[in-house]
Amino acid sequence: MKEIMQYITTNKEPEIRIRIAKFPSKEDKYSSRTIVLIPGWLSGIDNYSPLAEALMQYGNVIIYEPRGFGKSITPHKKGFFSPDEYNKELGYVLRKLEIQDKKFMIFGGCSGGYQALDYYLNGEGPKPYAFAAVSPQEDVSLPFWLPIFGWIPSFIMNFIQKLIVSFYFLILKLKGLKETQNVSWAAERLKVNDNWCIRRYILEFSAKYNIKGRTEEIDVPLIMFVGEKDYFVDPEASKKFLHNTDSEIIRIQTTQHRIHDGNEEELATKTNNFLEKLNL
Repeated sequence: MKEIMQYITTNKEPEIRIRIAKFPSKEDKYSSRTIVLIPGWLSGIDNYSPLAEALMQYGNVIIYEPRGFGKSITPHKKGFFSPDEYNKELGYVLRKLEIQDKKFMIFGGCSGGYQALDYYLNGEGPKPYAFAAVSPQEDVSLPFWLPIFGWIPSFIMNFIQKLIVSFYFLILKLKGLKETQNVSWAAERLKVNDNWCIRRYILEFSAKYNIKGRTEEIDVPLIMFVGEKDYFVDPEASKKFLHNTDSEIIRIQTTQHRIHDGNEEELATKTNNFLEKLNL
């Protein structure tokens, strides 16, 4: 079944249009379930469609492509990529889609999980009855000098960006780590994404995202998927979110940070089992 694509205008001046993909449930039994899927950094609808197709066995799935991601239409204007801006956007999109409070689940992939958790704690709008998150963290560790990159002309940053990716690949290669596959994937994604927006996301959202000491406020059940040997995110860090007695952590046997890639059916099945256990 082919997905239904649409754009939602969230800001008129400057224009911001968010791309949405809808995957109707394959089973009548789960036709009342709604799962909102938020891609991770460098990803878009195309990267998360296989996961959405696996999840649509257990409910209606909507992939929300945040500003600056995929084919969303986003201006090159500083100040539009902060956690507050993404919280406003997600709340607007959920209301526009007529999704009601406590009537849906959010599945956040990597940075999509950070966006979802920050929205739950700080955003205004419909809130989910449960979460699924890939490798959630309380904050993102970034070097103190990173903001300097925000003042460097874009054409120079494009060159620096390529050097950083190549250097990172070499380091991982010398260490004999399979995460070189993830760096190669990132290099390819940087060729098709809007690099200016991708960088602003790091400089504005990632640099300001911080929910340390507030994980207990996430009082709805949360299923966490972590990579058993994830080089970029320590699986132990996700245990800090295990406050709700119904929350659980699932370890996936992979060295990839993008643990959904190739494991879509497993993630979908485990998510359904989680929801069934909650009678949702």
